Amino acid sequence: MAVLLCAIFLLLRLKGALNQSQQLQLISKSHSPHLETYSTYSDSVIMHFTVPDNTINASFVFAASQQDLSIFGCTVRNVSLYLKHGAPPVINPDGSPFPEEFRNISRPPTYNLEFLTDQKQSYINVSSPEPGMYFAAIFLAYEDPRFQKISQQGLTQSCRAYIDASVYVSRVENPTIISENRIVEVVLSNASRHFTFLAPEGLDSALVDVEIADIPSKVKRVVLRIGARSPPTEKVFLVEKLLNASDPSAQIAFGAEPRTWYYLAVSAESSSDASEKVALNLHPKFFSSKLPSSDTFVAQKHGNATLYNMSVVHKYYQMFRLADVQPYKQFDLVRDSATESFAFFYKLQPELASNSFVPINVTSEEFSVLKFELQRGVDIGGTLQYILAFKPRISRTKHTLRLLPEPESHTIVGCVQRNHLAVPVWPKYCASDEDSFLAPIVLNATVSNSTVLIPFPESGDWYASFKLFCGSCEPCDCPAACQAEYERCTIGCELSSSENCVAECSSKALSSEKCAACDCDGPCRRNSSRSCSSSVIFDVSSRPCYFGECGKQGECGLFISDGVAYSSCRCSNNYRGFDCSDGSLATPYYLVLIEFLLLILSNVFFLPATYIAFRRRYYVETLAYFSIFLSSSFYHACDAGENILSFCVFRLGALQFADFFSALLAIWLTLLAIADLPQLALSLLQMGGSIIIAFCVNLNRYALWIFALPSVVGVVIIGVSWYLKYRKYRCRFVDRRYLYVMMPIGAAVVAIGLGIYGLLQTQDNYKYLHSLWHIIMATGVFFLLPQQDTFEVAVLLS
Repeated sequence: MAVLLCAIFLLLRLKGALNQSQQLQLISKSHSPHLETYSTYSDSVIMHFTVPDNTINASFVFAASQQDLSIFGCTVRNVSLYLKHGAPPVINPDGSPFPEEFRNISRPPTYNLEFLTDQKQSYINVSSPEPGMYFAAIFLAYEDPRFQKISQQGLTQSCRAYIDASVYVSRVENPTIISENRIVEVVLSNASRHFTFLAPEGLDSALVDVEIADIPSKVKRVVLRIGARSPPTEKVFLVEKLLNASDPSAQIAFGAEPRTWYYLAVSAESSSDASEKVALNLHPKFFSSKLPSSDTFVAQKHGNATLYNMSVVHKYYQMFRLADVQPYKQFDLVRDSATESFAFFYKLQPELASNSFVPINVTSEEFSVLKFELQRGVDIGGTLQYILAFKPRISRTKHTLRLLPEPESHTIVGCVQRNHLAVPVWPKYCASDEDSFLAPIVLNATVSNSTVLIPFPESGDWYASFKLFCGSCEPCDCPAACQAEYERCTIGCELSSSENCVAECSSKALSSEKCAACDCDGPCRRNSSRSCSSSVIFDVSSRPCYFGECGKQGECGLFISDGVAYSSCRCSNNYRGFDCSDGSLATPYYLVLIEFLLLILSNVFFLPATYIAFRRRYYVETLAYFSIFLSSSFYHACDAGENILSFCVFRLGALQFADFFSALLAIWLTLLAIADLPQLALSLLQMGGSIIIAFCVNLNRYALWIFALPSVVGVVIIGVSWYLKYRKYRCRFVDRRYLYVMMPIGAAVVAIGLGIYGLLQTQDNYKYLHSLWHIIMATGVFFLLPQQDTFEVAVLLS
């Protein structure tokens, strides 16, 4: 009942949050595999969901439940969830730092949700969600691995947690498609109307001319919002414009992404509840700021060598702001795939044939753009790397070559972004539309190369841009009136399809005296006398994990979850982080050495136990105790040492089997020795028990029953044997010292050892307590293994 009320309350809240007439629709439900506690990224369960086109609001609903696999019940546990569009989220719930190459770039936001395994619903609401795939990384909340308990199966709670996920969406049904250069007459009432239009390939700017044809007096204003790839909302939009009776027209200009659908939402706000009709005229227009293309190949002189770049498309970047008019060159890179998963490279066309880096000439008069495409689904599981460096300057004389430093005044600012380019801005920023952020790459005389890593990159078109700057920056203050005049001129000539629009408007504005200071290059004044040039080399590629590896403390692996393939590092010795470089929780080397020696040398105590068994003429038991010494020593020599110190004579699985089998066999043989059985029964039980123990160890060597089975059966055999012997002789047949001293002490010692082994061990104290367990169990043999004269009656059940 409580779950039903919670669900009803959730739906009511969602409907109230929409502020739209559309109804919520359930479009998908899914159930996760069981969750694991987070230690590395591969412990996460990856789930993916699809949000369809025309979605104005989406709600992701999650509920966690548990399945009880033991008699101890389940306690409520914490679940962590991270959701992101386009690719699996990049997270560090353990608090480990990301590699320094993970720079700040513009990427889709990551939504975090923390909830309990109590079947209550939790949700993430996303307004104006980008359509496509959303990926969720889900796991049981991170715990410090040093204090994780090592529990025996069957002695503690055993629970499995699962996630039920549902996706609800509210969509704009059948938005009106409007095409370029067509005037659309719109009549709307109090409800919003939605339109959509496609930005064609090769066009990078858009302009929507809006004019109110008829507006009633009760309508206070008309609101126009534009969104990319999804319908805009009150809080999420690309551009917003307000119109009223006194300001009935506007020109909405914005940078367009080729092959992208844009949505226009138009609504009227009225002072009355009655429906008021407003007539609008919409005139969308797209255009390109490309300049004529160069020849197929452009020769570039570098010393005595002539290198060729692929065809370069020259463009102007301008966002209807006078200070943003900047020429740039765009290089469309070609993909070169490798055989390794998530390993591929992007190169200039000549590089494919020459198999060497081709430098790109850069000047302070323009910036350069590298365009490349990541394929949907198959390219998102690796790490994209963008490396930029100055081409070494070499001075060549008749007999010598000398490496020259890059001039101290040279600085290159580099940006990288998906879907649309970012403009490098002095001294260390990137500008995109109305936003600016710190540039991920800055090269100068002291930093000659720089690297940006983008883990789990989203699919689509990516733009890596960079620009050379010379010397210092003289601030450029452009009056607002000049900017407004330039914007009017630009929009006017674009609407009239005039040629060379950007250049004409820019020249006209800069030629006036009041706007002479507007010749800007970002925030700096453009000074042609301070121009400079250089050459750069780049590397745009993808590799799994961190540069294809995970350092000395980790191993790079490929994983698949819910059909999503990705690469991730699995760290050892409590190292953490995306690249296994965070050693803040790692065991120091001297403690690793102590662990290695303790776990091996503690098995030496089984040698006295072997000697005792031999002296007391228990020859089969002698072989079993010596087998424990060998198998446990070799097993811990291979398993201990945190992958820093290890010595494996055989594979780990075989050594582990030998260790468990020898230990259980020794317990079984010791109990049979205490039972004092006839030779025939003893031989049959020793051989039959060995076969059954070997089978059970191979079946599940970690379960409680694997230890309980030989122990319980052995104790029962002791009880039956002693009872029958007592009935036959009607007198005490066990040595008084063994019965009242040795056996109780031995039982207590073994009980303490079992308690330590099953209840007290953690990852942090394992090396101490498990070594103590070896010593205690070997000591128990001294007390429990009978002497040959312990039993006064030598033959039983004869």
